[in-house]
Amino acid sequence: MKVVFLICNPAAGGGRAGKIWNRVEDLLKKHGIDHKFAFTERPGHAMEISKKAFKEGYRRIAAFGGDGTVNEMVNGIFLNGYDLREVVFGWIPFGSGKDWARTIGVPLEIEEAIKMLKDGKEFVQDLGVGEYEKASGEIEKRAFVNVAGLFFDGFVTYRTNLLKRKNRVSYFSRIFSSIIEYDPPTARIQIDEKVWEKRVFSMNVGICKYNGGGMNQLPHAVPDDGLLAVTVINDIGKLRILANLHRVFNGKLLEHPGVEGYQAKKVVVEFQRDEPVEFDGESFWAKKIFFSIIPGVIRVLVKK
Repeated sequence: MKVVFLICNPAAGGGRAGKIWNRVEDLLKKHGIDHKFAFTERPGHAMEISKKAFKEGYRRIAAFGGDGTVNEMVNGIFLNGYDLREVVFGWIPFGSGKDWARTIGVPLEIEEAIKMLKDGKEFVQDLGVGEYEKASGEIEKRAFVNVAGLFFDGFVTYRTNLLKRKNRVSYFSRIFSSIIEYDPPTARIQIDEKVWEKRVFSMNVGICKYNGGGMNQLPHAVPDDGLLAVTVINDIGKLRILANLHRVFNGKLLEHPGVEGYQAKKVVVEFQRDEPVEFDGESFWAKKIFFSIIPGVIRVLVKK
């Protein structure tokens, strides 16, 4: 078996990841997984570590942390112009979300995920890309392996990321308080050739189905079909939003008449000013975003 380079985020799970690292090390040794590792020290550090690992010749790179750590791991390769298809990615999910794992079949239990690094099969999925422009005119790019969120989804993720300790309880408490405070903006939206301008409560663009710690906001997403899944929740009123929250968990979100679902190659969203958006739980600010997809470039280990 080739050496696995493991990027460990000790801050994941409200700092619990760092406290159980010795247990993870013991399990890696127990299952005979030859590995090297490095700890992240700050936001963005996983990108630097994955870039360095690739340059040093590692082609099996894994993360121990949350969805944001995975996002940085992949972007460290992608944004530096390296060929993602040369890398087999792995993940030991730890934290409040674990959302990417829920679609592609990565075990949520630590030891099972560790065993998968040795015995798992490869799954090849698409990659989402967002090129976003700020009100200042600055243009940046970011890839996502799971889901990008806009409007309310970007707002509540931004507010949650301000917390020093994040978990499912804090996230869902932020959801309820944010629904009261959020004022949906008007935006210009293009999905392939369809264009309109309207007020939208929330919107997701994704490769996979889940975000926000198990919410199924893209039930029509297929991670290897070469298409972006899009869900648009129109501004149907806060009482109706609250009354239908159960739909984001039971897979019936698209059955509501105020919700639209699409599959597309291209999505463009233009706000009137900078608004918070999120890619795999990582927050950014943007005035305009162009979403595209790169088919079949993410090789990831999943359970057989």
